[in-house]
Amino acid sequence: MSDLPVSDATVLDATELADAVLTMHGRLRRSLLASKADEVTASQTAALGRLLRHGPATVADLARAEGVRPQSMGATVQALVDLGLAERQPDPTDGRRSIVSATAAGRDARQAAWAARNRELAERLAALPEADRRVVARAMDVLGPVVDP
Repeated sequence: MSDLPVSDATVLDATELADAVLTMHGRLRRSLLASKADEVTASQTAALGRLLRHGPATVADLARAEGVRPQSMGATVQALVDLGLAERQPDPTDGRRSIVSATAAGRDARQAAWAARNRELAERLAALPEADRRVVARAMDVLGPVVDP
C-alpha cells in the first residue's frame, strides 16, 4: 500500500487511505527524527511533551497516558531527570509517590528540537512546486476534523 503514488489517492477506499496516511506519517516522523541532533529519545520526547502540555504528573499517570508500563516510564523519567529536563518532587498527598515536572531546560530543549524539525520540514516543503505546497496546505485543512472530530 505505501508504494502508491499520491495521485492514486482519489481511487482509494477509506481503509486504504487510512493505511496510506499512517504510513506517510511514520515515514515523515522517522525521516525527521533521523536528522535530529539531540540525545533525547522518542519516548523521552513524548513524555517531556506531555509534561509541558498537561503539567506535572506521576510516573503512573504518564505511563497510562503514553500506553506503556510504569517500569518503562520510570526509566524514561529517570533519563529525563539525569539530563536535567525534568525533576521529581515528593507527592504532598502520598509520600510513596513523586510528581514529575518539566524543568526550564526541558522546555527550552523541547522548543529547540521543535524549531529544528520545523526548519528541516520547511526546507523540504520549500523545495516543492507551489501547486504541491497548496495541496499540502489543503490536506492540513481536510485532516483537521479527522484529528479533532
